[in-house]
Amino acid sequence: MICLPHSIIKNFIPVIFLFITTIAFGQKAYTVAELPDPKKHGGGWVSDPDQILTPDDILQINSTISTFESKTNVQVAIVIVKDFDHNQEDFDFAYHLFNTWGIGSKTSNNGLLLFIAKDRRKYRFITGTGIEGVLPDVKLKHLAEQNLIPAFRENNFGTGIINTIDAIGIIILNPDNHAELNQFFTQKDSNSSLENFWIPMSLIILGFWITFKIINRQDKNEKKSKSPKQDSYDPVLVKGCAGFIIFGFFSIFAIVFFGGLGFLEKIKLAQIPYITFTILSIILFFRYLFLIASIRNKHQDDQNFFNAVKTFNQKNWWLVFLSPLILIALIRQLIMRVQTTDRFKSVLDSKNEEMIRIDRDINVEGSPYLTPGQRKEEVEKVYDYDIWENTEKTEHVIKKWPAEKFDDYLECPACGFKTYKLNKKITTKSATYSHEGQAKIINECSFCKKTEFIRWITLPMLVKSSSSSSGSSSSGSSSSASSSSSWGGGSSSGGGTGGSW
Repeated sequence: MICLPHSIIKNFIPVIFLFITTIAFGQKAYTVAELPDPKKHGGGWVSDPDQILTPDDILQINSTISTFESKTNVQVAIVIVKDFDHNQEDFDFAYHLFNTWGIGSKTSNNGLLLFIAKDRRKYRFITGTGIEGVLPDVKLKHLAEQNLIPAFRENNFGTGIINTIDAIGIIILNPDNHAELNQFFTQKDSNSSLENFWIPMSLIILGFWITFKIINRQDKNEKKSKSPKQDSYDPVLVKGCAGFIIFGFFSIFAIVFFGGLGFLEKIKLAQIPYITFTILSIILFFRYLFLIASIRNKHQDDQNFFNAVKTFNQKNWWLVFLSPLILIALIRQLIMRVQTTDRFKSVLDSKNEEMIRIDRDINVEGSPYLTPGQRKEEVEKVYDYDIWENTEKTEHVIKKWPAEKFDDYLECPACGFKTYKLNKKITTKSATYSHEGQAKIINECSFCKKTEFIRWITLPMLVKSSSSSSGSSSSGSSSSASSSSSWGGGSSSGGGTGGSW
């Protein structure tokens, strides 16, 4: 027996401890959440976090499975690790993994998972319900015994997986199995083409076509009887259209210059009717707002406008079902009507008799009751003036109400009307691509024309857009980006088989 000096043993203890610790920590027992999803890391079909397979093996497996998906719509996932959660059996772990990732199509459940744990010498197939008829448990067990297990016993994991996948491919791609595969894939696709695309698509297009014909006819009627009031549009309409245009511009910019058009490949045929309905619904919403704007242009008198909108909405309430966004406009109009309830209540004269409100669609200028300054306040949308007159036309009352641009003006120090605009920019020299421009900032009254100069400002030169040069580089990078899809949201009811080697 050889006895080592105490000093040598003492020096070797840290080394031995480090060696044991390294071995312990080197064995990773993965949980489902810790396993890398190949669809999120390169877009392949193989998850090999412990690098058991060679790059050539993974490349060949990915190519074969990609062929399966393109020809049969079947999704196959290969997961190989050294070890996994010690609190779970291989079936429970693989089953949980299959449903967590959602392997296979959501509608067809045509996924297949091959899970391998090298250190435990375990393998497990999990199948989606849609593929069990083509690859029953007995068939998978036979394929594993013929191809998988012999190679694994020789530690040839890449060879075993490749041989097994090739054997599965012979079954899936065999023309003799076309009828059975058709039951799960082709037939379902043809039915979805008819039921989930053409029928709803035809109904959507027909419904919106009829709707636009109806509201276009109503819009023409409104324009025929248009009053001399100048064209004006609801600020909400203007801001909404501007926001929609900006959103569309940036969406197109983001798609073209960053993500490319690869996302279009992920859109399924059955989803197109929903997308079409959404787009037409938004268009109908803005068409509705423009029609309300036409009613606004027809009526100088606010009470007549509110009554006309109420009549229109009572006639066309069903538009909400085609464009739920219209409900927002209806709620806003209702709030405005409630806020103006007191405004249109009858005013009493000196004899306590109800006075009559002058229709401003007939008397647009409000003469002879309104002064030119008051009329200018109406034109600038600072105030709305209501004129009440008794039946004998011997008395009248004028009431003013804040309008849309009430906060944009101040009372003019010269004439006293609320038509004084602060910090108004007047361009005196336009900027070009070769020189700067110039403008002056003034305070000005739109009625009496009182003007107060504030300062001069310099307008920067125009800059030519560099989108063409940046676009070329961006498009180059996007073309090299991965266009891989994702798992289809499939699930398994527990079918499959497994074993040891």
